[in-house]
Amino acid sequence: MKEQLQNMHVIDVHAHPYVANTKPFTADEFVRKLSLSVIPEMFQKQQEQQLVFPGSNMYMQITLQRLAHYFSCRPNIEEVVEIRNERTGDFSKYTQELFQDANLRGLVLDFGYPTPRIPKETYDNLSGIASWEVYRIEPVMVRISKETTDFFAFVEQYRADLQQALQQRHILGLKTIIAYRSGLEIALEDERTAAAQYPEFRENERASVKALRDYCLHIAMEMCTEANKFMHIHTGIGDGEVVLPKASPSFLLDMLRNKKYRDTKVHLVHGGYPWMEEAAFIVSILPNVYMDISLQTPFAGHGVERIISQVFEMAPFHKVMYGSDAFTIPEMNWLGVHLFKECLERVLMDWIRKNYMNEEVALHIAELVLHKNFENAYREHLYEARQ
Repeated sequence: MKEQLQNMHVIDVHAHPYVANTKPFTADEFVRKLSLSVIPEMFQKQQEQQLVFPGSNMYMQITLQRLAHYFSCRPNIEEVVEIRNERTGDFSKYTQELFQDANLRGLVLDFGYPTPRIPKETYDNLSGIASWEVYRIEPVMVRISKETTDFFAFVEQYRADLQQALQQRHILGLKTIIAYRSGLEIALEDERTAAAQYPEFRENERASVKALRDYCLHIAMEMCTEANKFMHIHTGIGDGEVVLPKASPSFLLDMLRNKKYRDTKVHLVHGGYPWMEEAAFIVSILPNVYMDISLQTPFAGHGVERIISQVFEMAPFHKVMYGSDAFTIPEMNWLGVHLFKECLERVLMDWIRKNYMNEEVALHIAELVLHKNFENAYREHLYEARQ
C-alpha cells in the first residue's frame, strides 16, 4: 500500500505562489516562514540551542524530522536549515526536486496572496509543473473602489472584471475570503444597504460592510453559474484576521440551498476545519458542492489522520480533494503530500483490517482524493494548463 500510494501523482487544489528567498534563512526565520501566524513576535530569535524550538508546534516538528530524513542529516533545526540554505542556491532546482520527490504534478493557485501579485509565469517557471488559477474577488473590489465614487458604476465594473477573468481558460473559478472580513452568514442581496456602505468601504478596505460584501459574493456566485466554473469559498480557520465565530461552513447552508444556486459549482476551501464534519455533511447533501482538505494538511500535523477519517464519516468519496494551502516555501507543498499519504495509508489499512473494503477499493479511493476528483470535477477547463 505504501509503495502504491507513493507512486500516485497528486494535484494540490489549493495553494499560493511564492518567490525564492534572496538570502539564507536563520533558524528563527525558517520557523517563522513555516507558521500560519502573521505576528512577527510569535517566534523570537533562539538564544541557545534547544531540542524543541520555542513557539514551534507538531506540524513544524514533523517538517523538521522529514526534512532531516530527506537531507540525510540529524533532525536539529540548525543542521536542517544549513543544508537547506546550501540547496536553495538554485531555488527553482530545489523546488522542482521537492515536487518530483512528492510526485506533485499540478497546483491550483490563489494569486491574491502574497501582495504584490506574483506573475503566474514567474511561479510556473519556478515550480516546473502545471498550474491553474482561482481569481480572488476582494482585490477586484478594492481596486475598482479606488477608481469610482459611484456605487452603481462600481457594480458594473466589478461584473465586467469578473466576467473577463472567467473567460480566461487557465482560471478555474472565483474565490472569496469573506470569512476574513464579515463572516460566512450570507444574507440575501440588499442593494440599498450595500450602496449605503460603499463610501465606508472606499475609506477602509478592511471594513466589515457586511451587506456590501454579501452583495458582491452573490454577484460572483451568479457569474460562476453563468460561466460553469467554480466558486471557491474560504471556510474555517486561517490567519489571525478570520471572523472565527462566523467561519463555519454551516453558515453557508442557506445560501447554498437557494434554488438560484442549484447549478452553481462550489468548492469549500480548507474543508471548514475545524468544522470539517459540517463541510462533509454539506457536500453529502448538495450535488454541486465539493471540499478539500487543505490547511488541515499539513498544519494539523499528526491530526491529519483523524481528519481524513472524520471527513469520510459523511463525505462521498468523489467529493473530497487533496490540498495544502502552502504559501511561503516549497517545503509546505512537499510535506503536505507526504504527510497526507502517510495518514491516508493508515486510515485505508484500518478500513481494510475491519473488512469495510478490500485493497482494490481502498487504492481507488486514494486515487480519487489525490487527483481524480479534481480532474473529473474540473475536466473541461484543464487542457489550457502548462504540461
